[in-house]
Amino acid sequence: MVPRPAVDPRIVPDVPHGGMAPGSARTPGGARWVDLSLSTNPYGPPPFLAEAWTRARSEVAAYPDRTQSVLSERIAEAEGVDASHALVAGSASELIRCLIAAFGPRRDVIVPQYTYEEYRRVAISVGGRVRPVGMPGVWLSPEEMADRVTPGALVVLANPGTPNGQFLSPRGLSPLVERVTRQRALLAVDESYRPFLDGPARGLDAGPNVVTLFSWSKVLGTPGIPLGHAVGSPEVLAALRSQLLPWSVGPVARHLVLLALEAPGWQSRTLARVRHTAQLVRRRLRSRSRTNYFPVSVGSAAGVAAFLWARGFRVRELTSMGLPGHIRFAVRRPAETQRFLGVLDAYLGRCRRAGAHA
Repeated sequence: MVPRPAVDPRIVPDVPHGGMAPGSARTPGGARWVDLSLSTNPYGPPPFLAEAWTRARSEVAAYPDRTQSVLSERIAEAEGVDASHALVAGSASELIRCLIAAFGPRRDVIVPQYTYEEYRRVAISVGGRVRPVGMPGVWLSPEEMADRVTPGALVVLANPGTPNGQFLSPRGLSPLVERVTRQRALLAVDESYRPFLDGPARGLDAGPNVVTLFSWSKVLGTPGIPLGHAVGSPEVLAALRSQLLPWSVGPVARHLVLLALEAPGWQSRTLARVRHTAQLVRRRLRSRSRTNYFPVSVGSAAGVAAFLWARGFRVRELTSMGLPGHIRFAVRRPAETQRFLGVLDAYLGRCRRAGAHA
């Protein structure tokens, strides 16, 4: 008889993600797809990727350093913390799984109603009790989230949030941090998109009850070479480390991030361009999103996604997130972004005209 799993796989949701499969770069007509479903730096990969490959060549015949001590020290220095407060992993997604596996089973896992769906999926897969916090108008109240924190709970929050691009300052998050501390709970803040914010914004300081997560593939435009890091107390990081795969950080990713830390100029230049394009989109849409991606109410997410796909654009439709009337798109380079907005405007204008004549 087939053994029974601890968690019924039928209740674990299949989570769609942005991005396109390799080999699907061109439309049937030969034009190149413009993928706006993927919220990464459109100017990547960086020019020092070739150097990372060269440096990694001599290391591929050996197991990687399990501690990643050199890279952890460099990241800790950049974050302004002691090396014991930084942990490197193969991706931010690996850190999310480790975090929830360590702190989520048989406990409340509190998440925003609309957010990165991996938080909920992983929590269900390890037997956590998912407790979503309502978001009227697709906007999160940290005070309401604080009211939902139970003793020993794990609270997981993307900041900036997805899909809305909402950013909560450390001051804005203070009621949540205070409540988490009183309840001996843990707050995990995924800050992967903070570098794309429309202005300087300080992240949340890690502490005994707060851990922050970061994905390097977003800023470097290298989703195929992921790497993530966490900043938190040594005690929390020890729990995460106990869940890590033994050799999840490959040599190419390691050297790529080391080079990015040694020469931050490429990041600052390209991210400034992304922010400029995003600011133009923000004004045009009158959007409250503060980062490089934007949710748009379109009536039928599936319908508009199919329309855009037929014209060479891929967007993220948000039906699986509980928003069947919304899509999300990220800015690409200026010409591609402007071309996309023209097609989207034409579609929405056609829908408005059809509604007026109905």
